Amino acid sequence: MPSKNAIIERAEMYIRKLSCGVNPITDEILPEGDSCRQERISKCLAFVASLLQQQMNHDQIAPLTNTAVQATQTTKPANKKEKAPMQELSIDADTLTRYRFFDYPVSISRVVRNINELLPKKGAMNHLLYADVANFLVQEGILCRQATEDGKDANLPTALGQSHGFEKGESDLRGHHNIYTQCGQNAQQYILDNIQKCVAIANERFASRNKANDAQGDGDGFAKPAREERKKFKVTREDLRNLPADETPIPVSEIARRLNALIAPNMEKIYYKVIRDWYVSEGYLELKTSPDGKPAYLPTEKGSMAGLMVESRTGKQGELYDVVMYDPKSQQLYFDHITGEVLPEA
Repeated sequence: MPSKNAIIERAEMYIRKLSCGVNPITDEILPEGDSCRQERISKCLAFVASLLQQQMNHDQIAPLTNTAVQATQTTKPANKKEKAPMQELSIDADTLTRYRFFDYPVSISRVVRNINELLPKKGAMNHLLYADVANFLVQEGILCRQATEDGKDANLPTALGQSHGFEKGESDLRGHHNIYTQCGQNAQQYILDNIQKCVAIANERFASRNKANDAQGDGDGFAKPAREERKKFKVTREDLRNLPADETPIPVSEIARRLNALIAPNMEKIYYKVIRDWYVSEGYLELKTSPDGKPAYLPTEKGSMAGLMVESRTGKQGELYDVVMYDPKSQQLYFDHITGEVLPEA
């Protein structure tokens, strides 16, 4: 018998697909006259899906809306203060008592997100990354890099890892086959029991980044060396192997954040608008006008077939706004573009 959360998650997926005009059973585009393709009904379905996602209590953190960004900017004091230095990551035992355990297996990146949600919202503190936890698990022999059936590499559990509740997970989302590591409750507890070792890895990464930044000048009045010209953004297929194996659809801002986490400090970052504009140029997104007169980039029929979907969210003032989400298959389209390598269909 599936757990309550598993049933809610399945229902949320079905309603989300219907809101995008897709048959959740066959993944076929619904006919033009279907009621689910009417804009008002589609928005209502997306709203209900977002409520179900909140019910599961492990939804993605929504990016700031333009309104929220403007509100943040207007509340800044008139006198610009010096930016506070980033603090080292610190997670104490009391903080971990508020961790929400899932009663079904979830990905490592999902566990990391839940841990980060426990950190103070105010102040500047380093955060935990998927790579910090994965590196620790590899060092302990819980995970190891293994070749999967589709010829790619993934961090998968060893026999020792399986004894601690880590298991190999597989899923098919819109024809894209994913192989990754799942964490049962025992595995989640193992990560929490060893969180200080993960924190040490995170702070070592943080210190290395600071050292690279300090090499450009210490700000004590001494002349700084000539600023090194930043290299153009570039990632390789090998770099992409360090991305979290997560089947959850994510917004374009999260795609940009994950890619920027892979590059060297002296390399230019990529911005979400660059990624979004590529999807527009390839016909996966188009600029449309909503009923209230606001322009928005939304998936075309080609985009819906490729794995782009619209999620409705509620802002701080109770207003509804749409966010385009990208599943692993649609993300892979962009990854193939930036690496210049298009893998053959399985």
